Amino acid sequence: MVGTISKVKKLLIPMMLIASMSLIGCSDQLREEAAEAVEHCNEAIANYNAEINPYNSAVEDIEAANSLALAEVKAAQAVINKGEEPFDSNTLTELKNAMKSVQDGLSRVPDSLPQEQPMSMSDDMGRSDLEAIIEEAAELEARLSAAQIPDIPVVPDYSQEIDALKVALGSYEDSIQSLKQVTAPTDDFIMERILGIGSISEIAAVTEDHDPNGKLNKSGGYVGCIYFRDEQVDWSSLYIEEGKEDVIEVGTSGGGAIEVFPNVEDAERRDAYLASFDGAGMFSSGSHEVVGTLVIRTSDELTATQQKALTQEIVDVLTAVR
Repeated sequence: MVGTISKVKKLLIPMMLIASMSLIGCSDQLREEAAEAVEHCNEAIANYNAEINPYNSAVEDIEAANSLALAEVKAAQAVINKGEEPFDSNTLTELKNAMKSVQDGLSRVPDSLPQEQPMSMSDDMGRSDLEAIIEEAAELEARLSAAQIPDIPVVPDYSQEIDALKVALGSYEDSIQSLKQVTAPTDDFIMERILGIGSISEIAAVTEDHDPNGKLNKSGGYVGCIYFRDEQVDWSSLYIEEGKEDVIEVGTSGGGAIEVFPNVEDAERRDAYLASFDGAGMFSSGSHEVVGTLVIRTSDELTATQQKALTQEIVDVLTAVR
């Protein structure tokens, strides 16, 4: 009996060794198959990722272009939010239109294509894990091979719209500055500017001791007044008292005047007062127009066309931003 058991053991040991070697061989082969499948799949992943990179780069460029354009819109809005009034309200309208044009023209940003991550194996994988990864690698490789990559989206060029926005913003900011320049400016500023007008040959600012109207610095009166002589007026036709030949004494008849008020309300009251003399013959005060807090007056000796042109010249030089 003992001999029989011993013989059985001698027979089982070689059979177990053979079976074990067979299993080891099978496992090594499966691992090699899995490694090969993973390698092929990773090559497919690398190719796929390389193919979608141009598409994703274009998406990033669209996003960056949109952000840049919106930053310009935001900067313009920040200027508007200050609430400063422009001389020409149309500049604000044009700026808002330019901002809307940029916003309405923004391209839709498509979704990026997700990149695939490489597959990997570990040394402790068993048969079921190896079989599963072989199947997974084959399915993923097949899917990537059949994948349809969309056409690369066009990256928009907003340069024209942004340039137009910057021009509109510059015009709006200049217009704000223009209004500041005709809001209670100094006598020196006005005199320096209007001396550039070709037909104006002489200017003088009133003082409290030399003010025909006696309104300087009084309640409701002007805080500055500059008289000027205009060569389009024939002074020989004017009635000028002896000893009162200076430009202030001759007054608006010799060319005109610019009266400076501290606020718009006072300027408009003065303009309304002057309007009461319009068409009153020898008492007519000539043309008059409120610009900012100024009342710009021109001689009644000028024709209507000359008055209008001279007033516009004065407005232009006073509001010019240098």
